[in-house]
Amino acid sequence: MKKKTKQKQKKMAYAVTHMLFAIIAVELFRKFVIKNNKIFPRYYILVAAIAGLIPDLDIAAYYILYFFGFTLEQIHRTFMHSAFIPLGLFLIGLFIYKTGIKSTKLRKRHLKLSTIFFIFAIGTIIHLILDMIYGSIPPLYPFIQTTIGLNLLYIFPKTLQELIPATIDGLLFLFWIMWMEFKLKIDNYF
Repeated sequence: MKKKTKQKQKKMAYAVTHMLFAIIAVELFRKFVIKNNKIFPRYYILVAAIAGLIPDLDIAAYYILYFFGFTLEQIHRTFMHSAFIPLGLFLIGLFIYKTGIKSTKLRKRHLKLSTIFFIFAIGTIIHLILDMIYGSIPPLYPFIQTTIGLNLLYIFPKTLQELIPATIDGLLFLFWIMWMEFKLKIDNYF
């Protein structure tokens, strides 16, 4: 029988926060830098939402590895939270871009496979930055297991530490809904 020990629970941003930060960053880039829906269609916003969750795929792995005796601390915020994941995604995107690999299914929607991987890299970086703000990550895992981060939640009293992630989720969601209504004129679609 395993002896249960009380461990300090690490604070982290919620999945919605990771998704919304990536979505908002890509939308603002699309709106103010690219300024062309045909070159940078809104499908990339969906890609950004997925990208914001890539480092937390280790939690999905944990659901399986739990039955083999692994703890969440052994799985989460290890390799998937290292700088090697966004670097690898960026290099794949660069390889696809340089070799001219194309997907006809994606091209029908004006999407480029290389851009998808670049967005995956950016969304992953955004995720890692958020995790460094909330807590810490091991950027060079598995080679160096030292973690870095600001741990900003710990400067607040314990009761506020529990409320802040949900508050940030709500504010980001409110911003996104207002952006869709007032900037994208979402009611024009109905």
